[in-house]
Amino acid sequence: MGEDKFAPRINAVKQEKTGKRPSEYSEWHRRLGREYLAADIDYVEYRTGRGIVALIDVTGEMEDEQHLLNSKKYIWKRTRMQREILSTMSKALGVPAFFVLHTRGMTTFYVYNLSDTSEKPLRMSRAEYTNFVKSL
Repeated sequence: MGEDKFAPRINAVKQEKTGKRPSEYSEWHRRLGREYLAADIDYVEYRTGRGIVALIDVTGEMEDEQHLLNSKKYIWKRTRMQREILSTMSKALGVPAFFVLHTRGMTTFYVYNLSDTSEKPLRMSRAEYTNFVKSL
C-alpha cells in the first residue's frame, strides 16, 4: 500500500490527521488493523413518520469555491472507501446517499449523489441547499 500526503500510515494503518474526530475511539479503532474498516457518517436525515430519508457525509473548510474545485480530486481520493461504505449502506436502506463539499461560511455547496456514477455535482447556494435538505 503506497503512502500519500493525505493519509499517513503507521504499520499500514491510516492515521488520524484532522484532529476533529473523537480521538480516543478513533485512535483505538485505527489500531485494530487495516482489515477492520469503519466509516463516520456525518448525518442520517430522518423525518417523523417517514424514517430515514438520506445519508449525508460532509466535508467543508474550503476557503472559497476555487479552493473547493481544486481540492475535489484529493478529497475524492482520500474518501474513496468512505463513499463506498456510504453508498453500500444507502442501497441496503433504500435511501439516497450524498457527499457534500462546501466552502467556509457555507455559501457554496457541491452535492454529489452517490447513486449517480457520473460524479457530476449539483452546485447550490445556502438557500438552495437548505431547500434541498428540507425536500428529502
